[in-house]
Amino acid sequence: MPTVLLWQRRWLIALGAALVAIAVGLSLAGSRRAWFIVVAVPVAYAPFAYARLRLFRRLTAPLAGRDVAASVAGGAAALCDALMVAQLLTARGGDGVPGLQALGLDWVGPVWFSAHAFAALLYGGRGLLRPALRPLARWWRRRASAAVPDAGVDLGRRQFLQQFSVVGAAAPFAVSLSGVPLSYDFRVEERELELPGWPRRLDGLRVAHLSDIHVGGAMDRARLLDVAALTAAARPDLILHTGDFLTHRRGDFDAPLYEALSRLAPRYGQWACLGNHDFDDPERLVGKLRAAGVRVLRDELVVLDVAGQPLEIGGLDFCFDRANRAAVAARRIGRWPARGTAPRLLLDHDPSQFALLPDDCADLVLSGHTHGGHVGVQLGRDTALTLVGLAGWPDQGVFTRGAMRLFVTRCVGFYGYPMRVGIPPEIALLTLRAPPSV
Repeated sequence: MPTVLLWQRRWLIALGAALVAIAVGLSLAGSRRAWFIVVAVPVAYAPFAYARLRLFRRLTAPLAGRDVAASVAGGAAALCDALMVAQLLTARGGDGVPGLQALGLDWVGPVWFSAHAFAALLYGGRGLLRPALRPLARWWRRRASAAVPDAGVDLGRRQFLQQFSVVGAAAPFAVSLSGVPLSYDFRVEERELELPGWPRRLDGLRVAHLSDIHVGGAMDRARLLDVAALTAAARPDLILHTGDFLTHRRGDFDAPLYEALSRLAPRYGQWACLGNHDFDDPERLVGKLRAAGVRVLRDELVVLDVAGQPLEIGGLDFCFDRANRAAVAARRIGRWPARGTAPRLLLDHDPSQFALLPDDCADLVLSGHTHGGHVGVQLGRDTALTLVGLAGWPDQGVFTRGAMRLFVTRCVGFYGYPMRVGIPPEIALLTLRAPPSV
């Protein structure tokens, strides 16, 4: 068994070195992906490798003395490592590499990575709490030793603890696997949202909010048509998209997206802004969306006539200048006509920008980006315990700033690793309400 663990360690080091070498090669070729890999190695791969070794040792503990079985387990784990990296490196190849994205195999990489990512978080959290828990652990060991002095019983207890440890090590895989069906459990979530300045003439306006569709991979034609059918059945007056239509791939992988969106025909149209994953070729995307009936607002403001009532809809491009987001937003919105009495909806992919927008620049800001927190526990329709929320970012639901409101959808799809865990997707249907008459 020690030999198998040694080879596992060497294999993971070699795989990490190969990723660095690939990054160097891509950099020399002028590819932007080189920087992604350079960042991913210390931020994602190193914690993955650490958790991978610890979990492998735990899960193969019952195989002590059975070198053949341990070697087979090590080979299977290495194969999953290789498949995960290969799927990641070829994720932008349009239809992908035959076999790597085949049905069933396409989830191996995400599940394998996310399980170890969860384990790394657990190990890190336990390490931070260990000083506080150490006195409790010593008390527990003294209590257990006094209660069971018999060596034979102690051996049985040790075997039980070893088995329990293996079950605990397998838990991240069970949690990760649960994300496979959840990630595409599409549902329409209806809400009534009262806005302080909303006019009585637009009371009851039904808005479908879609975000982060991330076409490609498992978000295929059948699933996109399912999303379109559910959205159409909700009978919205208009549909608003807040970006991340794509998955950073090349080729015609996105054709099903336009087919699905073209089947939607709300009375007041479809409007959109762009997200951070939509900038490989934004002109092409904007043209394809326009042909499908979706008008993209790139730092633009339009005025609709909704049953005789003017309604403004603005859209902001994703801001990549993270250090100057407030100034960039103020400059972009400052080019628009000054606000009058017309209500305004603002499409802005990133909800963390809500706090940086000019005061009273909209009645309602719609955002996506966080996928509802992506990983966590859904406690209610708009309430969840997520890592994103704990970090202080708007993860899902309604947020208030003066008279402005922000709504963050849990989004339709997801991108990259890990997949959704505990946080279901949604097609948000908002019925906008005026405040009660005084």
